[in-house]
Amino acid sequence: MRTLPSRMKAKQRWLQLGLLALLLVLLAVIRAALAWDRGWYVSINWTESLPFWAFIVDERAEPDIGDYIDFWPPENPYYDHIAFVKQVVAGPGDLITCEGRRFFFEGREIALAKEVSQAGDILHLGPCGVVPDGHYFVLTPHKDSFDSRYQEIGYVPRDRVRGVARPLF
Repeated sequence: MRTLPSRMKAKQRWLQLGLLALLLVLLAVIRAALAWDRGWYVSINWTESLPFWAFIVDERAEPDIGDYIDFWPPENPYYDHIAFVKQVVAGPGDLITCEGRRFFFEGREIALAKEVSQAGDILHLGPCGVVPDGHYFVLTPHKDSFDSRYQEIGYVPRDRVRGVARPLF
């Protein structure tokens, strides 16, 4: 059984470790703040379509397959003036194939398009074929994600991409 002085020493040790961890986090935040410039901003994902809810967006980075991008979707009946964050699964020159409502890239199924929205509206299939120059095919694995598998979003043109989004949380 521990004596009172040994319990107090253990408690004091945990307090010291906690303060050290807090100091390290504070130093990391200060370093990030000092490196911050106009080429970066924070983007928040308000939906359940991604496992992350906060992103640091680099406006100068060029998107690549596997990257998340923050972009302005085209006008659509579901979202008004809300930027999207989705993952790039195919880029210019890549081939997206379709069988029914199933989408494939490099022979691997990447998405299944729903027939109707959560509101009961008919959803039209997005594009299949070679991704045009200056465009991206984007999606998230969530069944309710509104992305390139639907005509209302389609291929995302580079001029609508705000930046490459790096997950924070």
